[in-house]
Amino acid sequence: MLLSGGSLALPRLPLLLALLIFCFAHTNPIRMFRREFLPVWFVLLVTGGVALIGGGDVQVSAFAVRYANFLAAVALLAIYVDVRPGTIADELFPILRLMAVQAVLTPVLAFLRPDLFWSFNVGKAVYETFLYIFTYHDLIANATTFKRPDGFFFEAGVFQIYLNIFLFICLFMRRFSLVNIGLATLAVIATQSTTGAVILVMQYGIVWFRWIRTTGRWRLAVLLAGPILLVPIAAYATYNLGEKFHGQFSGSTEAREFDLRTGINVAMEKPLTGIGFDHEKYQAIAADVGYLDVSLSAKSISERTNSNGLVVLLYSVGIPLSLVFLWGIWRQRLWRPRWLFAMLILLSMTSEALVFSPFILMIAFSGLLIPPSRESTRSSNPEIVRKLHRKPTLTGRPGFSTTSSSRGQASSPARSHPGIRGPGRSR
Repeated sequence: MLLSGGSLALPRLPLLLALLIFCFAHTNPIRMFRREFLPVWFVLLVTGGVALIGGGDVQVSAFAVRYANFLAAVALLAIYVDVRPGTIADELFPILRLMAVQAVLTPVLAFLRPDLFWSFNVGKAVYETFLYIFTYHDLIANATTFKRPDGFFFEAGVFQIYLNIFLFICLFMRRFSLVNIGLATLAVIATQSTTGAVILVMQYGIVWFRWIRTTGRWRLAVLLAGPILLVPIAAYATYNLGEKFHGQFSGSTEAREFDLRTGINVAMEKPLTGIGFDHEKYQAIAADVGYLDVSLSAKSISERTNSNGLVVLLYSVGIPLSLVFLWGIWRQRLWRPRWLFAMLILLSMTSEALVFSPFILMIAFSGLLIPPSRESTRSSNPEIVRKLHRKPTLTGRPGFSTTSSSRGQASSPARSHPGIRGPGRSR
């Protein structure tokens, strides 16, 4: 996750190396070359060829960094490919809960005890931090009373992705807990991210519709209470959008529009192959075909990289191959409900250029895997073998837990099924 937005305390390359070492120590690297991984390696081979053709030369440093991220994503996927769905969510849950506490406490500490924070620079940006845990930076000095937490990342827009994933886990993959859901909601709101607000409202909207279908005699109460409870969240999202379009932060929206239009113009220069992974090449082409109807300075435009991950994908590897990556994200098999998590990631990519980071690539590659046969899955996964030898004690629809054990290894319906556990739900 730190490789998604960079760590303020640790440089990215050592983190990437540490990740690869850990993955190879945890699982046999040969697992990455099994039959089901063949489409992934084929896509990576084609990606390299397309990037070379589109880039026009060998971009050694850009290629090395990009393919190190590709390798890290495949290595991560090799760890999670044979475990039950939801394992990665269970492992990330305590980490993300700590991040949510971090997000909520940062603006509180900055407001009550600003003397605890000291400054440091990352490029031209000035960050304020306390112990490198509670960190923020101002795009506009004193623009807001409460500061936007950056977490361990370079900006709050990256932080909101993982906080929304925490909310996703609380709402759809674990037992219903008002404490955890409330913490996740406050954490997302604390980032003051427009994209985060949109994803937040989307998740609550889906939960409301699901509760209407599954709450039985409580259906009318949920139907009436839902809009009332959503009013403050919708009001926050509306206010945030208004500030980004017409308030002090309207410059951010203008920059996003510039990135979108310029990125599409660059992609259209080489729609089939893209231009490769070199940022300098992108800046050179953007200077010729970029969107100029903005108030950004010429220097800012010439030095700017693109913040839209979907557009970065388009102009890097071309439209045909981009569709393959997007299809992989849509078909990902690590999180359930699949389509909702895919929407969370795709919406997040519209404001953050993280599509080639290991975490996002792992999700995309999981959707490209060849589904293993039932027999090979049973023989390769000891947990499945153990479950097959247990006596079923509960029947239900596919996706619900159908086994139990004295050691409590079987998941409850709320944890094993990609849904939610709310008022009146009996399963």
